[in-house]
Formats: sequence, structure tokens, C-alpha cells
Amino acid sequence: MTEPSDSAGRTSFRRRSGKWLAVALTIVLGLVAAGIVAFVVFVRSSGPGDPGDFYVAPSPLPEDEPGTVIRSEELDEPPAGSRAWKILYLSKSYTGEPTAVSGLLFVPTTPAPEGGRQVVASTHGTIGIAFQCGGSNLGPSYYPAIDGLEEFLRAGYVVAATDYQGLGTPGPHPYLVGESEAAAALDAVRAARLFAPAEAGSRFAVYGASQGGQAALFTGQEASSYAPDLDLVGVAAAAPATDLANLFEANRDTTFGRVLSAYTIDAWTKIYPQLDIDELVTRAAQPVVRQIAGLCILVDRNSTISAALVSELLRISYLKAVPWEVEPWKGLISLNSPGAEWIGAPVYIAQGEADMLVRPEITRDFVERLCRQNETVEYRTYPGVGHVQVGGAASAGVVEWVADRFAGEPAPTTCS
Repeated sequence: MTEPSDSAGRTSFRRRSGKWLAVALTIVLGLVAAGIVAFVVFVRSSGPGDPGDFYVAPSPLPEDEPGTVIRSEELDEPPAGSRAWKILYLSKSYTGEPTAVSGLLFVPTTPAPEGGRQVVASTHGTIGIAFQCGGSNLGPSYYPAIDGLEEFLRAGYVVAATDYQGLGTPGPHPYLVGESEAAAALDAVRAARLFAPAEAGSRFAVYGASQGGQAALFTGQEASSYAPDLDLVGVAAAAPATDLANLFEANRDTTFGRVLSAYTIDAWTKIYPQLDIDELVTRAAQPVVRQIAGLCILVDRNSTISAALVSELLRISYLKAVPWEVEPWKGLISLNSPGAEWIGAPVYIAQGEADMLVRPEITRDFVERLCRQNETVEYRTYPGVGHVQVGGAASAGVVEWVADRFAGEPAPTTCS
């Protein structure tokens, strides 16, 4: 499949993101060659600032149903043909307790159809685990990172884009914790239904890339049990993080892989009481892991370069054990790898053939697993497309596929 045309804004965002990573790697190689990689400990990010009072939930939280909008703020620069709000809404935490999650709601300005607008839940890829990395905190510069946003709005759908728990709102962020991501996404759809200006109904689809692809798949798995009041018509995922053990293993010696490992180690040792960072990471490397955890990526040039630079300190042997090979890490990595539960709704998987992070063979194996489980899966690949670009490259096909699901058309399958 060839790469479809993309909007100018989204293409520009993807190119900038790729350029920042390229610059970071160039600097890293120079520092390593010069033997002065320790310089990176002095790097400081000028990334997004404190999200502010909007993101501080009332205490105690309202005793209302998940999806209830605690507060909202209409934004001055919405995408063309829409209105946009920053919202704070009720959800469930990774422990099952009530919590507040932030996100964005985009609503077309065209009249709502009878029965209400259909909703697309947008689940974003990795941009960091620090609370200031929440997408709704970044302003209009974040919109191009929401894959398919303009196309979904033109089709008349509400787009509910969760930040996930602990991004925007105070942390910790349960990074790559599937049930937490699913709750945030499903309750964002509920928030759209309960938010009067959206005029939204109960039918929805979900689309995400990378971490967001994993979140989309878990949203599909959890929808019928967690949100039986909603009607899921389809799950679309681009380069999803599926087999986490193989993902970490394949990227253990890459710059971005070290960043993702640091994010996971920092986040999970904060949310899972059975995990102890001292048992996994050397004392010397722990400050480096913490520093990486405080940086956002693919948000601005400085923060992306800083994360890449600091991660080079982890070229040393910083792990006492390989987490995907020892318990309790091994079990938790398996628990947060999608595919163990039946989705039921049609699934669309997109994969860039030039993806060096989520390798094509890992995604292909996952698709084959879904097919063996009798899921209805359409699998599409994109020659020459890398990881950062695949969510945008797949958007046109995803939007068309989602429209067919809302229209009740039979879902195609590439399973043999």
C-alpha cells in the first residue's frame, strides 16, 4: 500500500519530530566519539511548563459516574470547522479508584444528526510520562499529532482525545498499563456523551498509534465489561505496542528504546508496589532514569534532544536483571501486552515497513495471533514508512474504514 497524502500541518509535525531525533542522534554520536558523553547530565529541557490550576481536581472528587465532566474550557484556536474544549473528567485509576483525567473534545460545527454524533476516541502515542507532558496542555501545536483529526471532524464525528491518567493531571502516569489507558479512553467517550455541546451518542470507534495503538487495543478488550453503555464499532491501531517483551528486547540497544525502558521502569516502580527499582537498576543509573522520566519527547526540539542525549548514559550496563525475563516484571509485561482477551469488534492494524521501533515482524505475529483467535482483522502495511510517520500515513485508510463501520458495512478481513 502506498502512503496517502497527508495534511500540511500533520506532515510538518512528523517531519519536525523526525528531524529532532536525527539531530539528537548526530549530537550523541559526536559526544560518544569525543568521549564526553557525561556532558549530557547538564542538559536541561525547555519543554512544556506547569499545566496550571485547571488540571488540579477538587478534593474530594464529585461522587458522580465515570465520564462526568468536572470542568471545561473552550479553546480559542480550534481546528477549522470545529469547536474545541479542554476537559477534566472522572475516570478510574490503575487501582480502580475514582480519579480525574484531562483531555480534549473536538466537535464539528455542522448540525448533529438525529440520534447524536458518533465519536472517535483518539489514544496518543508516547510523548512522556511527566505530568506536564499532557497533550491538552500543549495548545494548538498538539493538534497535528492527533492522527486523522481533521478528517474525522469533516466526517461529522466528535473526537475525544484523552491525555491518560497522570498526564496533565498530577502523576504518576501508568505508562503502557493497558487497563488504565482503556479506562481513560472509554470515559473520554462517556464525557463526550455527557457534555451537552457535543450532542454525542453512544456509538464510537477508537484509533491510536504506538502506545496509543496498545491503548486502542486494550480499549477494545475492555469496552464490553467496563463500558457496556457504549457501542464499540471498531478498533484501529497503527504500529501498536503489542508484545512488550519482544519490543523491549528488540530496542534494548537503541536510543529510543532506552528512553522507553526508562519511562517504563520509572512509571511501573511508582505504581506497582511489588516492584523495587533497587532490584533492577544500579544505584549509579537511577538518577539518569529519573531525569529521562522528567522529559517529554516529540513535543519540542529541546526536550526531544535532551531525552535522546541523557539516554546515552544508559549505554553502560545499568540493569541488574533483564526485566522481561524475571518476575514480577515478566508477569506484568505479559499482563500489559494486548491480545489475551477477545475484542469482538472489527480490528484494523497498520504497520510501516520501515519502522525500526515497533518492528514489522512483531506486528505481523500479533495479527496472526488475532486471526487464530477468530477476530475480524484487516492488516495493511506501508512501504518506506517509519514509526513516527505511520499514524498519519494510515489516517486516510482508517477514516474510510471507520466510516464503513459506522455505516454498518460488513468488515473486511485479511486473515486467511
